[in-house]
Amino acid sequence: MRILFAVSNSDNGKNDIVDVILDEYQRVYKKIISYKRAFYFDAIIDEVQQTMDNRYDLIVISEDLEKGINESYDSEDENLYRHIDEITDEAYKEDGTGIPIILICRDRRSEQDPIISQLFTLGVYNILVGRDRTIQNVCALIDKPRNKKRAKMLYNINPKGLTYQKEENRKLINNKELASIIKFFVTYQDKTDKCVRGFAKICREYSDEQIQEIIEHLPIEVRVILEENSKEYFEHAKVSVKNIYKQKTSSLEERNLDISESKNTAGGNVIIPNQMNRKGLIKKNNK
Repeated sequence: MRILFAVSNSDNGKNDIVDVILDEYQRVYKKIISYKRAFYFDAIIDEVQQTMDNRYDLIVISEDLEKGINESYDSEDENLYRHIDEITDEAYKEDGTGIPIILICRDRRSEQDPIISQLFTLGVYNILVGRDRTIQNVCALIDKPRNKKRAKMLYNINPKGLTYQKEENRKLINNKELASIIKFFVTYQDKTDKCVRGFAKICREYSDEQIQEIIEHLPIEVRVILEENSKEYFEHAKVSVKNIYKQKTSSLEERNLDISESKNTAGGNVIIPNQMNRKGLIKKNNK
């Protein structure tokens, strides 16, 4: 397991929290962690972007990573939301799902703090507040992060009470994350089981609106595979694409047949697409 730690140490500098977490995790769960440390929020984003080929399994962040001077509570809330929003835009796995984030909040926060529901909408489900901010609880979440359903129950979050800021032309999923999801399905479209499991995982991690956006961008070949094999896709898809795909393939077959049977032997220059040089001269086929 690879973890990126971005946590602050005690004021006296005697206790290295990362070392304490690692020792406790190894003692209780008998597992070794590979890790790296970031010392400010922007460094988290830089590290995540630079490790796309060897992604982290988890990110542990303490809210007081960067301590502001004379910040008001409103400013602290705004800065925390902005930092986590930027991180979640970049921190996703190969299959497009978000990398779990464990957030250790400041001691003033409680489960009723409004920032909890706001972070929930960003996909942060492992938030430790108040007396829950213990090394043991951090280790437990490292071993088994919460899912969305568990977090919703724990923090008594009512989706109807959440407010979302709507902007014109705002995308539900950022471009990099969406591209990663599409790449996953294109890469494994010949492996039905992997596609089905991948879509089931997406349904657990994303909202209905986000799932609809993902479906709209999937290649039609992938959608046919999911339509025939995934119950989750069947529940979310609004339109069947099987008939559309059949019409498309049959049309291509007819077109290929017409070409193969053509007796056109006309001579002259044959234009080869995308083969013009800078002077605009068209390359000729020797035949």
